Parts: sequence; structure tokens; C-alpha cells
Amino acid sequence: MLRQTLRDLKNGNPPKALADKIHERGIVFVHIPKCAGSSVEAALRPHYRLSRKLIDPEISFEAAAKELGLTADDSNRHHILQRASEMRRTLLHFHLAQGVKCLTGHAPLGPRTIQAFAPSHDFVTLLRDPVERFKSHLAYNLNGGGGHGAIKEGLDEFLRRPRARTMGALYVKYFSGASMEADFSDSRLIEAAKENLSQMAVIGFVEDMDNFAGDLTCLTTHRVEIGRYNPTEAGKKQSLRFSDEQLARIEFLCTPDRAIYDWAREKFFIDLTTVEAPKTAENQ
Repeated sequence: MLRQTLRDLKNGNPPKALADKIHERGIVFVHIPKCAGSSVEAALRPHYRLSRKLIDPEISFEAAAKELGLTADDSNRHHILQRASEMRRTLLHFHLAQGVKCLTGHAPLGPRTIQAFAPSHDFVTLLRDPVERFKSHLAYNLNGGGGHGAIKEGLDEFLRRPRARTMGALYVKYFSGASMEADFSDSRLIEAAKENLSQMAVIGFVEDMDNFAGDLTCLTTHRVEIGRYNPTEAGKKQSLRFSDEQLARIEFLCTPDRAIYDWAREKFFIDLTTVEAPKTAENQ
């Protein structure tokens, strides 16, 4: 094992043999934008120091722009983002095949990702009400979006863009396994996303982070404490006020993700405040 570890380190790879000995299974956190994922990533990474990778959206965007020979203005940003998303999906498979133990980032799943790597890795994710997620994503991108996600056009103009349609269907995009050029409102893709989600080890909800942290602790056997990391800063957050027409447009754009979220809430969410306490000898 020592020889293999030294070879891995010499070649710039994670020390697979040593990591396999320490961690029986790996974990993949599918990070949907503006679903408190940065806090989850920060909580997981310290437990996997020997073997972890963050699939970075900014770097993939820069690589995609160079590959396509495009500049990141509003007319072609959507095309660059689509190509960057494909790169991240490929990177996810590459690092899984490499044996990396902890993978996090904005990486959509392929159609066979979970089936192929379930023997070695557990897949987890965190969901948020689609309209609230969309509005938070919008505010973040209007404030610069970390660079790659910036929106520099007017709100009404953006809401008519193909990129806005994709933003309203990120759950379909990340979990259906469809190509980036697909129609994410297709009911077949919505059902495919549900099927992929049903195979995940843990599905959490932003409204119940404590329960999600507890599930991750049980899953990983590491004490996972999720703090508040990289929120949309109150001091920088652009104040958004939507007209009735704009809000109706956002709700319409989120229709595909609404179908998935409502299904997931019904199937996986447990409201611990409504769970009846077990009867004891004193209250029988």
C-alpha cells in the first residue's frame, strides 16, 4: 500500500489505496445552485482530506469559453454555460473512475451515473422550493454570479432567454441525465429525474438542514456539522421586486422543477414536528 500511495502522490493523483482503507465508501454531493450547497461542501471536505475534488463551475466556464472561442457576453453566455455543464458531467465520471472519495460541485448526472458507481459511492443532494431557488439564483447572478453566471441585461429581457428556461428546470437538468440541448419541460425527462433521485442515498431539504446533517453523519460515519457558508451576502444582494407579470413568468419557468420538488417532498420529506412520540408507560 505504501508503494502505491507514493506512486499516486508522485503522479499527482489521490492516494487511492490509503483512501480506500480509511473510507469504505465514497460520497458524491450533487450541488444545485442556491440550495445551500456551499455550506454542505465545506462541512464534508475536512473528512476526506486524502481524496476529494471540487468540480469548479468558474474554471469549467473559462475552459468552455476558450474551447468555443466565445466571449462571455449575454448573447452567447448560455452556449458557454451549456458546454461547461457537459464538461462538469464528464469530470464527475472521470474522478469517480479515478476512485476519488468525496466529489462535490455543480455537476449534473449522466443517465447511468448512479447505477455505474453505486457499488462504491453514495449520492446525496439538497433541494429547495423552485421559485425561491430561482429568485435567489437570479439575485446572485444579477450581482455578478461569481463571474460565469453574471446577468448584465434587464430582468424582463433575461426572463425571455433560453437561459431563464434552463434556470427554471435545473432539477431536471441535473438529475434526468439528458443532454444539455434537451427540452427540460418534457414529461419523460421529469420522470427520468424522479427515477434518478429515488436511487440517491440521501435527499435533503433546505428547510430542514439539521435533519440533513444528521443523515450525512449516519451515512459517512463522520460528524457532519453544516454551518452557514457563502450565502448571498445581505450587503451585496441586489434588492429585487417583481411585478405580478414577472412573478407569474418565474412560476411558469419553474413548472418542470415544481413537479420534481413536490414529488420529492411528498416522498422523502419527514416533518419531525408532526411525528407522534412513542408511547411510554407513563402516558399509556
